[in-house]
Amino acid sequence: MDAPEEKDVALQQASSDLLLRLKTSLPRFLWSSKAPSSPQPEKQNHVRVRVRTQTTDELVHLLEPFQEWPQLLDPDLNQLLVPLVDAFLVTLWWTPEKHHTSSRHAGPQYPTMPLPRAACKLLYSFCKIRGPKVITRFFNNEPMYLEHMLDAFESRNGLHHLERTKDGQDIRGHTGLVWQETYIMLLWLSHLLLMPFDLASIGSLKPCESENLLSLQDVPLPSGLPPLAARLMSVGIEYLVSAGKEREAAVLLLTRLVLRPDMNTCGLLHTLIAWAIKSLQESSQHDAAESIYTHIGILSFLASTINLADAVTLVPFLIPIFNCIQSVNAAETQLSRNILSSAIARKIIIKILRSVTVISLKLDSNSSSNTYSIADHVLEEVIQHALSSLADKDTPVRFAGSKALSLVTSSLHSDKNSSMADEVVEAVIGTLEEKVLWVPVDSPGIRNVPPGQGNDRGPKKRDLSAVNPLQWQGLVLTLSHMLFRGSPSRDQLPKVLAALTTAIGFEQRSTSGVSSGTSVRDAACFGIWSLARRYSTAELMAVDISTLSTGSHGATSVLQIIADELVVTASTDPSGNIRRGASAALQELIGRHPDTVIEGISLVQIVDYHAVALRSRALKEVAVHAAELDSHYWSVVLDGLLSWRAIDAPDIDSRRHAGHAIGILSTMRGLGGLNLTVESIMNDLEYRKNRQVEKRHGLLLAAAAVVTQVDTAGDERMQVKSSSSPRGFWEIFKSRTFLEDKDFTSSVLRPGLTAEGACTLMSALASSCRRAGSFQPTRDVLEECWHIVDLSLANRDENVLGRASDASGALFNLLDNSWRHKIVSQWVSQLLLESSTTRQSARGVLGYLAALGAVFKSCSSESTLQRNIVEAILGFVNGETEIEAKVGALRCLSAGVLPSHAFTAEISDATAKSLQDYTTDQRGDVGSLVRIEGIAVVHAAWKHGLLNESAEHRNVIGLVCGLAVEKLDKVRHRAWLCLQDIWYIIFGTKAAARYRDLHETSSTEYYSQVMSLLSVPWIRRPFIQGLLTTAGGGSESLLCTTRATLLDYLERGHEQLLILLWEDLLSALQPDGQKERLTIPVLEVLSFLLENSVWDRFQATALNWRKMFSLVQKAHYKSGNVHKLSATIDVYVGLCSIKSIRSEVQLKLAGMLLHPFPNIRNKAADALYMLTLRPGLEVIDWSRSPIQLKSSVLRIQSQLKSVS
Repeated sequence: MDAPEEKDVALQQASSDLLLRLKTSLPRFLWSSKAPSSPQPEKQNHVRVRVRTQTTDELVHLLEPFQEWPQLLDPDLNQLLVPLVDAFLVTLWWTPEKHHTSSRHAGPQYPTMPLPRAACKLLYSFCKIRGPKVITRFFNNEPMYLEHMLDAFESRNGLHHLERTKDGQDIRGHTGLVWQETYIMLLWLSHLLLMPFDLASIGSLKPCESENLLSLQDVPLPSGLPPLAARLMSVGIEYLVSAGKEREAAVLLLTRLVLRPDMNTCGLLHTLIAWAIKSLQESSQHDAAESIYTHIGILSFLASTINLADAVTLVPFLIPIFNCIQSVNAAETQLSRNILSSAIARKIIIKILRSVTVISLKLDSNSSSNTYSIADHVLEEVIQHALSSLADKDTPVRFAGSKALSLVTSSLHSDKNSSMADEVVEAVIGTLEEKVLWVPVDSPGIRNVPPGQGNDRGPKKRDLSAVNPLQWQGLVLTLSHMLFRGSPSRDQLPKVLAALTTAIGFEQRSTSGVSSGTSVRDAACFGIWSLARRYSTAELMAVDISTLSTGSHGATSVLQIIADELVVTASTDPSGNIRRGASAALQELIGRHPDTVIEGISLVQIVDYHAVALRSRALKEVAVHAAELDSHYWSVVLDGLLSWRAIDAPDIDSRRHAGHAIGILSTMRGLGGLNLTVESIMNDLEYRKNRQVEKRHGLLLAAAAVVTQVDTAGDERMQVKSSSSPRGFWEIFKSRTFLEDKDFTSSVLRPGLTAEGACTLMSALASSCRRAGSFQPTRDVLEECWHIVDLSLANRDENVLGRASDASGALFNLLDNSWRHKIVSQWVSQLLLESSTTRQSARGVLGYLAALGAVFKSCSSESTLQRNIVEAILGFVNGETEIEAKVGALRCLSAGVLPSHAFTAEISDATAKSLQDYTTDQRGDVGSLVRIEGIAVVHAAWKHGLLNESAEHRNVIGLVCGLAVEKLDKVRHRAWLCLQDIWYIIFGTKAAARYRDLHETSSTEYYSQVMSLLSVPWIRRPFIQGLLTTAGGGSESLLCTTRATLLDYLERGHEQLLILLWEDLLSALQPDGQKERLTIPVLEVLSFLLENSVWDRFQATALNWRKMFSLVQKAHYKSGNVHKLSATIDVYVGLCSIKSIRSEVQLKLAGMLLHPFPNIRNKAADALYMLTLRPGLEVIDWSRSPIQLKSSVLRIQSQLKSVS
């Protein structure tokens, strides 16, 4: 699939603005006044105590985008981090109560947090983006802050406070450090431990009060341990068992603590390693039931200690640690099984074993004695364990195993261990050969026989369907890491290259089509990239190409073969990351080994890292341009396009792009290239099984593209009648060998794909025959083609129907008149039969409608056929049919009939009916689909010069004008695209402004322009009806825009326009079932206009107010629609401004005080009170039943009658 738009480019463009906002916001966020130059205790009043949570989140949100490109922060890290560090250090002198004090001025709408917490959240965001190693460089490392920070950590971490609930009760809540604070403070403490001074000389003698050191009761603490060290160890052990990020900081804290020279001297390293080993051994049921994170923390401490300590220091501990880990790996106890159930724990175990082995080998290499070697004790078992971990189900474990093997192999490259390093490489390569099957090149059968052996000595190829893709990823990644470190010897390069060239084309798909080979190909790209960097040109050129499993395509060097594989991968692979990885590897290969690849520089420029990001561009442009460089690349790219990556891709768009590219390649190398392309497609189609639907679909599309490209090229030599010419594709339809009926009918075989491919090919072949005029298929072939078309027309997929209708139109031109008449008559009879039923179904008729539109033009000499076709189509437009059938019939009119037929009165009436279709169902306003297609019919009539100012045509033009202001955006936009073209028919000039985008048709400028249509008498009424839907029921923004524009136009308009508008509103309120949808919008607009006193300039006798009052009453008579009733009350409020009917309107409102709906009674009472200011209305409970309110309402009515 296509990769999304590149985020790194957008981030680079926006980074300067984001950084500027951060640099200007941080000082105001941290300091209440100008920040002091140094954080001294006497300057504490400058630091804010609490900050808003929203502001903190906004600053974090500004940092988040830099995760895509962390290096963009580097130039400004000092300016961003120093204020945060200084402000946080000032807070170390705060009391715990001040840290958790609440803000009296911040209400619930402005939640706040302590400044240290906000600073730690920001610092954690920096660590997440740029990494803790980079960020800790900016932490202050003065020894004076060590004990202050530890005191603050201990005092704040367990503090409780009283909170007051809404009902005034006090509750006790925990306000300890959040995890971001814990992580940053532990990380900072570990950074402060890098100071060179002894801990005994720093800080007070405050003892450790924590109880977590009781876990070391079986391992006594060393004597003379400074109190500060004990407190630090207590904090580290407490968070060593955490499940979050705090564990990482605690591990680093403990590691740096025990590795300090003064702590090592007092024996703390020996104590904690002994405690860790004892903790990993099951001594009680309680130990087995402990959280897995407890053991992960202990393992992480061991791994970090071994990684950071020097080899000499670790000598006494290597064997005990190794034996402990091996006992865990044995899984003989419940504790061991619990530990091994975690992928994180298994990964850390591999890291520990790796470090132990590397250190042991380093010690052996530095030792000149022949005494007992630690490496001899651990080496074989570690290698075996790492090899077995390469098949682990969890990716992090496989990654750890591959890196461990590569480091161990690299360490083995000493004089006395080089042979063992080669054995490790051979073991990895040998494992890649396991479960690899061999199949004949021209047969799908599977045989586990190496090539050249057994009874069948024909050519064979590898079949990787039986191998484990997870294990292959681990093995290939291991080889890649080994190549990165230069471990494989020259003699092993042929096998390594054979494995990489096989892995870069690795693919496995499940029965549901899910790919599981992406990670293997990604690892292979890394391996080739490492190979190009590590080995010289001479070493690689010495490899015999016959040892590789891939085809050479005439290549004379292994570097050319690797380049060919990378070109295919970069231009056709389904994964964007792999395409880019192959592009980077190709650039490294050509750059490191110049003049070894054909057109190397030009190839790198074409297969660019950015050019291959979009798959459509990679297939249609990169692959084609690479094939243009040389005939060698043409063959390579063609094979790649015909492989599983492109023509057999899982997604349909990629197969279409691949078919298009194959069509271009077919004419690139003359007649020989064309014949080779056609033969390849035909041979591949011959061996396709019914279940390989995707591959057959892609091959049929490729064949159609070849025919179209050859026809476009116009080379007569390529259009000869031979089995290897594009005309030979007619053989596909000659018999049922290639395509069977079940391929177009069985849902299991996804008939839409086969139908699309077959119809596309038939359309291309028929069009080519018609233009060339030299070759005509036989009647038997045409009959088979029409049979396939009939099967395809029964499909309901729009894309398939489009292809099938195109094929119908192209094949129709190859038939004689009698055959044409027979086919059209059958279709028309079927449609007339369907349209005569009471309720037709769209199933089975959409295809016939599309096909009739496609063949209509070819029936021009048969006026009877055209008349029958139009009659059948109009039967579906005017009948009570499904929406889909109406849409299909209207599309047939616009695309097929009107280009070669007059816009008759019958078609005009049917179009007018479709423009007024407001059918709704559970899907919503499905009539909008019909209205849109009706607009397309009118637009098609204008494009073909069939539209004029006759009465019939004025009707549809007026309806289009009304749809240009209706509330649905998509309908309004399509109507405007039509209206701006027919604007000349209405006004004799072009439209002043042309709006192309959807959102532009909701603007004030747009409505100001179309309001001029109110001045056209034959457009005004349908225009008003469309305007009512937006001004009375559109979205909030559209409603405001429409009302403001309408009011402005009426205020500037002539008085006669207001009278005409009045009449139109009266007409819309007339009892009419078809106008029921306009009742509520009319009432809403009427109340709005009355509220704005639009008609106040007229005398009372100029307008028939009493008729308006009567129609409004009829509109809501016995109605249960609350919206309508509410809009009616708003109209009554406006009518009360008319003196002639005021008393009657007030009595009507009083009568609504007894309405069954309480909401309506309340609103009527509010309206009546605001109009009359009559006391008593506001104190009555109108939610009571009408029976209880009747006496009060009768009293109000009598008072109103007495006043009138």
